[in-house]
Amino acid sequence: MVVLVSKEITEESRRGLREAGWRVKEIERIRNPNAEKGTYNEWNYSKLRLWQQVEYARLVFVDSDLLLLTSVDFLFTFPEISARGNDGSDFNSGVIVLEPSDCTFQLLMENLRRVRSANGGDQGYLNNVFTWWHRLPESINMLKPVWTTDPVKRKAALAIRNRWFSEDPSEIHAIHYLGIKPWLCYREFDCNELDAAHRLFTNEAAHKRWWSVHDSLPEPLKQFCWLPDDAKKKLKKRIELSNATTLLN
Repeated sequence: MVVLVSKEITEESRRGLREAGWRVKEIERIRNPNAEKGTYNEWNYSKLRLWQQVEYARLVFVDSDLLLLTSVDFLFTFPEISARGNDGSDFNSGVIVLEPSDCTFQLLMENLRRVRSANGGDQGYLNNVFTWWHRLPESINMLKPVWTTDPVKRKAALAIRNRWFSEDPSEIHAIHYLGIKPWLCYREFDCNELDAAHRLFTNEAAHKRWWSVHDSLPEPLKQFCWLPDDAKKKLKKRIELSNATTLLN
């Protein structure tokens, strides 16, 4: 297992990754030409560095906000690009099978400003470059939200998701924690409940599943999951704002 980190990742965090079994490799970040300064997606084009890892014939990339529930080693038998569908003809870039190549990396870099990103991020850009791709089942990369507004369909879809997120062993391979992450919140509640913009991403079963995995970690590793002071301050402000607007009981 290899984790790509930028210089902004502290040595303490790198130590935690190594102790968890990861090989830590530093990369230089790539700025998203579509992003405003200081926004969440300013540096997400760093994902393009995956195609520079030419010491590997094939990679299975997993975003850092996914929780793997079962092995996905079988994905190494799939070609580039293999991923789950996201919406219509697009794929979700949270889990992708790719084949590193200096030629492909050069193509991606040369077209940064010429090829439009459909969603302003790396996913939209990659979809407009890799227009031919291989569809994997949704179970490879199960998104938390249910997008339908139909109340009957939504209730049924949530019930299925809650079962998948809770059962062990699960029928799905990974949970993709879109929205506010459980490791940036407290055990007692899903922080996506704190404001209307994130409430779509709330799922108590997925939140509890992450904490159950946390609790199963060896004691020395748990310290690396603790909330840093700056995250605690941000969370405190979120809760205060939520209480002030009566969004949280």
